[in-house]
Amino acid sequence: MQTLSGHNQHGHNRYEHTSSPSRHSGSLFGDQADITAWLRTRQRALLWGGGILALIVFVAWFMFESGRRKQSVASEALDRARNAADQGNLAAASGEFQKISQSFSGTDAAMQAILALNQVRLQNKQGPLAVDDLRKFVGTNPPPAFGAAANRLLGTALENGTKFAEAAAAYEKSSELAVEDYLKAEALLAAGRAYRLSGNREKALAALRTVIEKYPKTASKSEAEVRLGEMTKGAQ
Repeated sequence: MQTLSGHNQHGHNRYEHTSSPSRHSGSLFGDQADITAWLRTRQRALLWGGGILALIVFVAWFMFESGRRKQSVASEALDRARNAADQGNLAAASGEFQKISQSFSGTDAAMQAILALNQVRLQNKQGPLAVDDLRKFVGTNPPPAFGAAANRLLGTALENGTKFAEAAAAYEKSSELAVEDYLKAEALLAAGRAYRLSGNREKALAALRTVIEKYPKTASKSEAEVRLGEMTKGAQ
């Protein structure tokens, strides 16, 4: 009896073990359904995210191409305006430069047009107009190369208007912003001249000495030495 009971007990245990997989199977199917639903949701999210990324890439490409096209058109217009100026048609050139600076704002061509426009104004004896426009332009903090050129022109316009101290300050700013040594030296040489004309001898001497000491390999060094010799009568 004990043996039979033992067999029954073992048989019962075997039944329990064989019934367990059915419970696990039901759990597995449930997990698969959950995974499938999650994958579908994830797929939609990935597709949506991929669409947004593609749109961003397209917008970036479009803006790049538009900017390049804008720069190209502006450069062509700038060449036409320069040709008009070279042929002596300053009125037409002035009008074209102004259109370019307004229509293609932000491009290198537009900034070049502003400089060229004010060069024409100086040729046409429109110094005060050039001063106002150049001051506005340098106030926008343009890239160093354009800032240096604009301050150089501003110095010329102010010097022509006998505002020598202001001109000297503009020339010094031009030297500070210029990238090439020869441009730095030329601007400082002009600053020395303007300071001398303003009666500020010390600053004039300092500007000339800076050219000689800091930019000895430039052509401006020789002129600076001559001017310095004139002002000090050889006692440098």
